[in-house]
Amino acid sequence: MSKYEIKEARLHLAKGNNKIGKGIWAFATVPGNETHKPTLKTGEVLSNISGTCSKYCDGCAKNGACYAWRDFMLHHNVCVEAWSENTLLLRSGKLFEELDQFITRANKRYLETKNEKYHKIATFRINTSGEIENLEQFIGWNELAKKHPEVVFGIYTKNYDVIREFLKTHDNTADNFVVNISQWHGVADDFLKENAGKFNVFEYDDSNRKDNKLLDEDIKRLFNETHCPAVKKDGHHAMTKDGKPITCDMCRRCYTKTGKLTAVYAH
Repeated sequence: MSKYEIKEARLHLAKGNNKIGKGIWAFATVPGNETHKPTLKTGEVLSNISGTCSKYCDGCAKNGACYAWRDFMLHHNVCVEAWSENTLLLRSGKLFEELDQFITRANKRYLETKNEKYHKIATFRINTSGEIENLEQFIGWNELAKKHPEVVFGIYTKNYDVIREFLKTHDNTADNFVVNISQWHGVADDFLKENAGKFNVFEYDDSNRKDNKLLDEDIKRLFNETHCPAVKKDGHHAMTKDGKPITCDMCRRCYTKTGKLTAVYAH
């Protein structure tokens, strides 16, 4: 038995947080996989629903680098039921129909008037926790984006295998579906060589940690790259001059198709 036994498949969305900002809607699923399951110190597994990260979980779960895993553990009274029910809904095949209906209702008046004050959903973050599991899901997000050109959809992903499959039948994703390839310590090198400049790249830079294992050439290269403005070199959240946290909706670099690399300091 798990601490939370989830049986219902219901949609849960969050309207922003202190990292991405209040203007970005977000969808999350369970982090981890069948082998790596968020578990309390007592040994009790938090959710009976396995995570969506499949083989892409291994590197993060083993070294504790996964922020989604940490949030799932720390805020389990809030996250577990919502993210688990989202995962069930995703796997049921009904997610995209429900999201289509939700966005259509929310943006109905904006589409009729083109008045920005009625633009309720303008930016949507896919998988603040979790990962693309298969080609069918990736196509589902792409088709949803095509149905709603008034919304920018953004995702970070390590599932290069699925994107390779997608590119066999598609030139690229929808214009408003921005894919940020997650890169760290060269794991995405082969994919990026095959698809140079086709997708944004978001690279983990742990040169700010004494125990980093980066080559000198990579430290120098990363030093000269544009870094995410929300994270300082010491790993703390950056602030504006008036003391407000810098958020994704202020920068929007990861929600704009540029094909460029953005580095982010370990945090």
